[in-house]
Amino acid sequence: MVTAVRRALAIAAAALLPAAALAAGTASAATTPKSFPAKFAAPYLELSNSTVGDLAADKSASGVNHYTLAFLIPKSGCTPQWEAGGYSVGTFKSQISSLQSGGGDVIISFGGAEGGELALTCTSATSLQAAYANVVNTYNVHRLDFDIEGSPLDNTASIQRRDTALAALQKADPSVQVDFTLPVDPSGLESNALNLLKDAKAKGVKVSTVNIMTMDFGDGENALNDAEAAAKATAKQLASLYGVSSAQAWALLGLTPIAGKNDDNENFTQANAKTLLSFAQSNGVSVLAFWEVDSYDKKVGYAYSKIFKGIG
Repeated sequence: MVTAVRRALAIAAAALLPAAALAAGTASAATTPKSFPAKFAAPYLELSNSTVGDLAADKSASGVNHYTLAFLIPKSGCTPQWEAGGYSVGTFKSQISSLQSGGGDVIISFGGAEGGELALTCTSATSLQAAYANVVNTYNVHRLDFDIEGSPLDNTASIQRRDTALAALQKADPSVQVDFTLPVDPSGLESNALNLLKDAKAKGVKVSTVNIMTMDFGDGENALNDAEAAAKATAKQLASLYGVSSAQAWALLGLTPIAGKNDDNENFTQANAKTLLSFAQSNGVSVLAFWEVDSYDKKVGYAYSKIFKGIG
């Protein structure tokens, strides 16, 4: 996620539309698994050996059933690992399975601001597809998030390779959903983020949510006002990109602030969270998330989780 001023002014999806929402010539969206409602909260959890043990307790204490687990980054080549601790794919499977058995589910997120992006180090689209499929099959997950920010947003080769791999993955397994988490300004997505979505659409990737990082807008800025402005501008961009109505474009949006003090002295308060929830509900936003459960929300009694779960 963009921590450390968009974790250096950037932190954590495109052809994202329900089939009925797509105009002729655009890609249709994958069927939503039963565990993912049409509208839901999925806050980020930075997964590690010290946080995974609290996953069931987090769910019980907050009432939130879905989490976005961050981040899978490159270990080497086409082999991903969990960023915090360098744990291999397969680690934490029992805890994730337990959450799923209890009625919850997870989105697994690749990338982030600091650890690197697998499509940069894995230079074969076929091998990249296999790496993604291994994560899906190992954890029995059907929704992947790609937090793309910073220099990877300008790396055309990796963007095209990722989209080729994702389109092939979804063709082989239509149950797989794809989200993109992208940095945003109050004026909307910048050109590199829009170009990423355009390539995904052209390659036939079926995207479920474009999740915008409504955070780190600037020292002393109003985090809530900027989040709402960014959402309004992005909804217009998505309507134009996909040729859909305003209501359909809003349904493609996810909103992700930082829960509390941002990296640039903005403060997204619990009162702000309540207002953003009302804003999301009135405009038809599908997903609310925030950064991050263990470091930010747990110490305030899961206040942000309890607020955002109202989206469902």
